[in-house]
Amino acid sequence: MRKYLVTGGTGFIGSNLVRRLVFQGKKVFLIVEKNSDFWRLQDIISKIKILEVDLREFDKVKSWVKNIKPDIIFHLAAYGVFTSQRDQKYMFDTNFYGTVNLFNACKGIGFDCFINTGSSSEYGLKNSIMNENDFLEPVNDYGVSKVAGTMFCLKEALFDKLPVYTIRPFTTYGNFEAFGRLIPSIFINFLQNKQINLSLPHFVRDFIYVEDIVDFYLMLCEKRPRTNFIFNAGTGVQSTIKDVIEKVQSFLDKKMIVCWNKLMPRPCEPEVWQACINRAKTVVGWEPKYSLEQGLKESFKWFKKNLHLYVRMEKKFSRKNKIRITQ
Repeated sequence: MRKYLVTGGTGFIGSNLVRRLVFQGKKVFLIVEKNSDFWRLQDIISKIKILEVDLREFDKVKSWVKNIKPDIIFHLAAYGVFTSQRDQKYMFDTNFYGTVNLFNACKGIGFDCFINTGSSSEYGLKNSIMNENDFLEPVNDYGVSKVAGTMFCLKEALFDKLPVYTIRPFTTYGNFEAFGRLIPSIFINFLQNKQINLSLPHFVRDFIYVEDIVDFYLMLCEKRPRTNFIFNAGTGVQSTIKDVIEKVQSFLDKKMIVCWNKLMPRPCEPEVWQACINRAKTVVGWEPKYSLEQGLKESFKWFKKNLHLYVRMEKKFSRKNKIRITQ
């Protein structure tokens, strides 16, 4: 049986990927940091082998990888996704050197596929649809650190002809998404009859449902193309925050209380945030199954059923109802 090694598996996208693997009966090993929160995996944790390892410590990573001998590696661990995560050294040590350490450990024993997770933040501010061949112009440390990891993986794929890939997710939403992000905040506040405070209605993103992202990881590790190694994962459709609100309101049974201009917008908001997904379609045969409206409907059903998880966590967040769109 294939062995799957996942980093960042307690996070949003990672936990959805881990859950899919477990439900498919796969043998899953999860590398986590000390004191990780397993709330997203609590009901399936007995079916996962947990390894408490700091990716910055190469010898320990190498020892565990040698012991496990994973066939498929999904690398999703990262620091800096949230604006509160600002430690520059920790960011580069985790996002770049952590990637290098994990890859070198896996390279030493061999593997079937290694998939790194990049970010749409690698592109920086663009005035047209984002293509994998675009010049990268990140405007923050997180984007720079993710570019470094992506370029390292690309070098290994090209120079040593290894099955090493990077997926750049665009603005992913869905089950188990973090409390303070846009769509969870909309649903959670609505379900608790609270006011929904937002910044500006015209801000844009390419929103993609998390189940589509998970599909892409699994398809890519099976296809393992030999000519392309970096892939955008979005819908190819740009939507505004106002579009999201209107689509959500269309299937709710009562009106949301929405207040615009209540939050400070993030600096450097782009006018275009849209993925070109032609490479994913033609090379891997993947494209998203869910439209924004369909994905939002599925997400709302899940949040309605699992609201209790977020109510328990609400006290952990000092800035309630502070909505940020991060990726």
